[in-house]
Amino acid sequence: MKVFISYRREDSAGHSGRLHDSLQSHFGADNVFMDLSDIDSGQNFVDVIQGAVRSSDVVLAVIGKEWLTCASGGTRRLDMPNDFVRTEIGIALEHGIPVMPVLVRGAGMPPASSLPEPLKLLASHDAHDVSDERWTYDVGRLIDATEKLAGKSPGPRRWPLIAAVLVAAAAIGAFFFLQTRQPQVVLTGDWSANVAYDWGDKYTERFSFKVDGDAVLGTASFLGVRRGIVDGSLQGERVVFQTRTQEVRGDFDNPVSVSHRYRGTITGDTIAFTMQSEGGSSSVPVEFTATRSTSAR
Repeated sequence: MKVFISYRREDSAGHSGRLHDSLQSHFGADNVFMDLSDIDSGQNFVDVIQGAVRSSDVVLAVIGKEWLTCASGGTRRLDMPNDFVRTEIGIALEHGIPVMPVLVRGAGMPPASSLPEPLKLLASHDAHDVSDERWTYDVGRLIDATEKLAGKSPGPRRWPLIAAVLVAAAAIGAFFFLQTRQPQVVLTGDWSANVAYDWGDKYTERFSFKVDGDAVLGTASFLGVRRGIVDGSLQGERVVFQTRTQEVRGDFDNPVSVSHRYRGTITGDTIAFTMQSEGGSSSVPVEFTATRSTSAR
């Protein structure tokens, strides 16, 4: 799938460049378009931009605090018909290409009343926050949302090509997929990781996984105490699940429920995890690597 990054240089060039690098690591260099890095010298800028938008599966509209108010010669840029950001998003909306607002630098979603007529529909789209403090976690969620959005709304122009590719892949690649790719991802078994939490404590956390279809069961410890896994799933090399605990804040009779959400990528005998707690004293994401227990190898 192809992703187009629309942004305003005066507003979010740094964040957009960082996002571009992160998305390329996941989707591949040829599948993520950003004007500064993907237009060769001598090419017609306008033609390349418009062609890239029309051939994209998802357009990410990066919005910072000055995105709405950037002006030129006393006129707001968004009100200029030849403004590139207005053109990029307008083409996507006109052609039914999914557009996802990506809010950076603490920006809020612009209301429809503040947008020019061709972009008013943008205000009804679900926005995705990406913060500096939770960059890895937020970008991981953005990738999931982008893939889901592309899967729900592929342009009709893509179906003949997709059908042809799927038929060829089924005839040529099914055997190799089943025989070579699946054995590389083995989650079932015991794992452990040394985790340093943001408040300074360090624990050896232990994980015991069982896989039933694409459902993940078992236990994952938090602060050294094993907790039951809920809402676990395995899709290829990516595993997601959560555990739940209770936290006491002064009143022992009224503990607070806390969810711990884990997202991991399996590579052989290691899992690169990001964990974030919701509802507790700390919501700072924790990154760590779990390794398969020697006895399970």
